[in-house]
Amino acid sequence: MGQELKRTLSLTDVVALGLNGVIGTGIFLLPGKAAGLMGPASIITLLFAALLSLLIALCFAEVGSKFRGTGGAYLYALRTFGDTTGFFVGWMVLMVTLTSWAALVNGLADAVAATANIPALESGLWRNVAMVTFMGALTGINLLGAKMGARVSNFFTLAKLLPLALFIGVGLAYIDTSHFTPFAPKGYEANFFEATLLILYAYVGFEALVVPAGEMANPRRAVPLALISVLVVCVIVYVGVLVVATGTLPGLAGHPAPVEAASKLFMGDVGAGIVAVGIIISMIGVNSAQVFIGPRRVFALSENGHMPRALSRVSPKGVPHVALIVMFLISATIAVAISDFATLALVSVVARFAQYISTCLAAFLIKVRRRDPEAADDAFRLPLGPLIPAAALGLCALLLYKSALSNLEPFQYGGLALLAGVPVYTAIVVLRYMRAAEK
Repeated sequence: MGQELKRTLSLTDVVALGLNGVIGTGIFLLPGKAAGLMGPASIITLLFAALLSLLIALCFAEVGSKFRGTGGAYLYALRTFGDTTGFFVGWMVLMVTLTSWAALVNGLADAVAATANIPALESGLWRNVAMVTFMGALTGINLLGAKMGARVSNFFTLAKLLPLALFIGVGLAYIDTSHFTPFAPKGYEANFFEATLLILYAYVGFEALVVPAGEMANPRRAVPLALISVLVVCVIVYVGVLVVATGTLPGLAGHPAPVEAASKLFMGDVGAGIVAVGIIISMIGVNSAQVFIGPRRVFALSENGHMPRALSRVSPKGVPHVALIVMFLISATIAVAISDFATLALVSVVARFAQYISTCLAAFLIKVRRRDPEAADDAFRLPLGPLIPAAALGLCALLLYKSALSNLEPFQYGGLALLAGVPVYTAIVVLRYMRAAEK
């Protein structure tokens, strides 16, 4: 088993990790798509998505504050609902972990190819070499220890927030209020849920910061504070970006790169260049967060007997090095084999809701307080009793229902991913039975 994970992460490290995992490419690209569906009223869907994210985050804070271990939603499901449910939640988390990094590195290659005008990165051998080299470099950095990985995450968090702060700060002075009328040119009902689902993608990832709880100095305090802090900062940044983009770019609706286009209008080519660099930095940051969090998820599955025991080995520097290297090899293979960002991202959409729903249900049932020996009196408690998790569960169900009506493809991919876990879990149960019989 090796050594235990070291508790070296401060609250600042965890908040930076959360911001790095949430603020990615979405905020640079989504305003145009959302405006095409709702017009300026897309600001309302942004706030609605923020409300849902906050409700889910509060459920994570309630349940997460009761544990000191690594694993996040998988660990909560395992302790609350038992082995079978815990495995399948963990399996879906594993699927999103492996495919997300492959998708993110492909997205980064696309962005660098377009921004820096490097045709060799669009496809072929050199693209694959560049992606694998980049992924290998991030793997090497994280092998140096959790603190080193956190420092890289902190750097990219600051680097990605600066261009956004510049865009908002300068752009507020150039807003034309006439761009906000008509406020809802297509009405408020027709595309509301579709736009909300679209905008919600910009918030996903906050759940990742609860995964390395086993490496936080004081997880019961750090988890709730970090979750709430990350979402508050994201809401402020997202609202600022959307308001400035709406108020400064006449052709916002449907624009493929609205933030860069708007910045060029009021800051010139220099401003557009800064934002373009910001997009690349943001994507590098999201990759760095993914490679930090992913191995901890694999480690937790192994530690609880749902993956080979070798994956829970920890290096003298306190890093789950075997899980990290295996994740690099699998994700790099996927990245080279499937270079389409959209295809890779489909599985992650449904997989994330597996985490959200199981954790919200755990908070609703409040079983953790009675069943888990780690539960403590100083754990975070949700206000208003079961109302917050009930509201989160209801909104998740509503969004999934509306999403399935308009597009079944993500659910088909998610179903296939879930079915792939059945033979794995069956093998685990059989091996356990055989070992028990031998004793």
